[in-house]
Amino acid sequence: MKINIQICALLLLFNLVTSCNGQVKTDAQKSEQKTNVGGQPKIIRTQGIVSGNVHCNLQDKAGNIWFSTSGEGVYRYDGKSFINFTKKDGLRDNDVRAIIEDKAGNIVFGTKSGICKYDGKSFSTYTEHNDASKKNISSLLEDREGNLWFGVWGEGVYCYDGKIFTNFLNNDAPEKDFPSFPQKDNQPFNLGNHDQLILDILQDQKGNIWFSSWNGGGVWRYDGKSFKNYLPSADYYLGNEDGRSIDKKNQPIEPPIFYNSSQDSISDDMIFSISEDKAGNLWFATRRHGACRYDGKSFVSFREQEGFVSRGIYSILEDKKGNIWLTTEEDGVWCYDGKSFKNFTTKDGLICDSVFSVLEDKNGDLWFGTRGFGLSRYDGKSFTTFSE
Repeated sequence: MKINIQICALLLLFNLVTSCNGQVKTDAQKSEQKTNVGGQPKIIRTQGIVSGNVHCNLQDKAGNIWFSTSGEGVYRYDGKSFINFTKKDGLRDNDVRAIIEDKAGNIVFGTKSGICKYDGKSFSTYTEHNDASKKNISSLLEDREGNLWFGVWGEGVYCYDGKIFTNFLNNDAPEKDFPSFPQKDNQPFNLGNHDQLILDILQDQKGNIWFSSWNGGGVWRYDGKSFKNYLPSADYYLGNEDGRSIDKKNQPIEPPIFYNSSQDSISDDMIFSISEDKAGNLWFATRRHGACRYDGKSFVSFREQEGFVSRGIYSILEDKKGNIWLTTEEDGVWCYDGKSFKNFTTKDGLICDSVFSVLEDKNGDLWFGTRGFGLSRYDGKSFTTFSE
């Protein structure tokens, strides 16, 4: 029989992702927590979460850096100290999954209990409609036209144009919501799922919008009219590379047979995040098959043959110098200069080897958010810890 992919995805994500109401207290009214420990600014737990994960999400136009957490709200760093915002200050939930800055300059938060925005003084609801913005959010993007896209657990993805919410990548949604999408064709979503669990959304240089699926759907591209799905080759499933099959006697999972990845297909069907480099190549962080790069024509997989880790890639970023940085579940971070990979771990000063995200600030410093409430900054020479 088949393991229920939806349950698998939710169990995996329980330890992976990090996860706003009427007007509330302003910064002036809010007491700033003491974050200088021995002269070093640090993020400090205020909600009693034993572990918690940190994601580096955004540097806003004013230069502040925002970090989301699973259970401790969000932190804003102004270069000198951190301020912690929680439900008491107006966040809809202390489990925050995504942070973006919209065209109006608001900081928008996607949380376990919906979406809210911060205008620099106070928090408020994103919209007054009693609608999808109150749901369990997994990802956020504002496109070039100002539409807000957001992934919702169990419901695919929504697009909000300021008036109407439209639901996509959800076979349970009314067909009128996406008439151009072939929901009734011969290709089911993935292993019986009715919706896509979208963990990341990106708009590329050409204007296409990409969605990464974490419950076996690979990636989806939306060109403004219709969706196109990218899945692994047939060999991927024949070789049990997804690792989901067990025999009828409920015996242990058969060991996967890894084939050489086809240049015609993406290397994995569970994608944690998507990024784009300066040349317009798309990079996909995969669950079991390292990193995968797509130039619009063919796919290239970066795995064991490059001396690189094969499993558990969470995020990928190209820095200002053109280096590609990859964060992993077990092996710290890797830097790819176009020729070779270099690995950085706790032995080099990184706070934790399970790293969820990477962000480059305006100074060229790299920030890494990790499992266990860890936050490190790398200035090109050494790591500095910014967490307890």
